[in-house]
Amino acid sequence: MPLRAQKGQKVPSSRFGFIFNKSDPAVHKVDLETLMLLKTIGLHHHGCVPQAMAHTHLGGYFFIQCRQDSPTSAARQLLVDSVTDSVVGPNGDVTGTPHASPDGRFIVSAAADSPWLHVQEITVRGEIQTLYDLQINPGISDLAFQRSFTESNQYNIYAALHTEPDLLFLELSTGKVGMLKNLKEPPTGPAQPWGGARRIMRDSGLFGQYLLTPAQESLFLINGRQNTLRCEVSGIKGGTTAVWVGEV
Repeated sequence: MPLRAQKGQKVPSSRFGFIFNKSDPAVHKVDLETLMLLKTIGLHHHGCVPQAMAHTHLGGYFFIQCRQDSPTSAARQLLVDSVTDSVVGPNGDVTGTPHASPDGRFIVSAAADSPWLHVQEITVRGEIQTLYDLQINPGISDLAFQRSFTESNQYNIYAALHTEPDLLFLELSTGKVGMLKNLKEPPTGPAQPWGGARRIMRDSGLFGQYLLTPAQESLFLINGRQNTLRCEVSGIKGGTTAVWVGEV
């Protein structure tokens, strides 16, 4: 197993983890109970060095974001069958970082260097269908899912814009878009060296109602139930990591 691995991810409700590094066109599947390497999923035939991935149990797909070939090219995605660990093929014209909703029903893909936000739905039969594509300028730095407090079995997302202080609010079931304003300028400077978002967006858990995102020298707490700004915590400069502790 390469010790220079850049990223790792555990699939929810699974005993497996997946590791990939900066230059290897492959994903390494690891048994988290024994810490043994089980399989290496080669992506060199598809010219894909993985940068991020998401999983849905509906259909059993891995959505793998490939690293950009050049600064002007969009980061495309590959689909991998999680049962056979084989590459299915490209995820259509979808680009950006994939994010799976907690129930595995929605896949939302967006990137800081792309104006497009793609929303896909996985049917109960495991079929992938595109619901809509939204043009969002100046791109999405990060996003988080929020369970709907008005509709059962539905989710919304909050997305941090890459270079603007506003937050985007999207009802996934309807495509209705809103903006949460009056926040301060987002963090500036180079992105994290390990490829994380410059401006993070974090939810407070599956049944939590709060989310947080940083500004240049403070942290903003959002009330997802009321879709309003809850408060600002000052004195936090260039926040890049957040962990929720205790009941929220």
